[in-house]
Amino acid sequence: MPYLAKAAQLETIILLSGLMIVVACKLIAGDIHRSGLLTVSKDPRRPDAPSEFSPARAQMLMATLLGAMYYIIQVINNRSADRLPDAPSALVGIIGGSHAIYLGGKVQSAWDLLTGRPKANSKQ
Repeated sequence: MPYLAKAAQLETIILLSGLMIVVACKLIAGDIHRSGLLTVSKDPRRPDAPSEFSPARAQMLMATLLGAMYYIIQVINNRSADRLPDAPSALVGIIGGSHAIYLGGKVQSAWDLLTGRPKANSKQ
């Protein structure tokens, strides 16, 4: 049985490494588009409208990346265990709060779009 567990662990490492290599190669080749990742359209009704920086997207991306890095460090430091470590409740709260802030902004934007109100910082 220990050989089966070792084989499964090795297979998982190979699979995740291969996936990471494919994503990295696609990013370098430009097949994965990153333009607009941190921007939002000023007027979603017009496809040719200019974009502006989105602080909500930036904070959500940073919270998610930092949370993922923290958890990966916990996994690396806990190699002897036979299961993944539990996610600390503070980490879950931070990532959940970050996503709630982002979704709250999306709900506000959708409400403004439905009611016809312009954005607060737009000049019309």
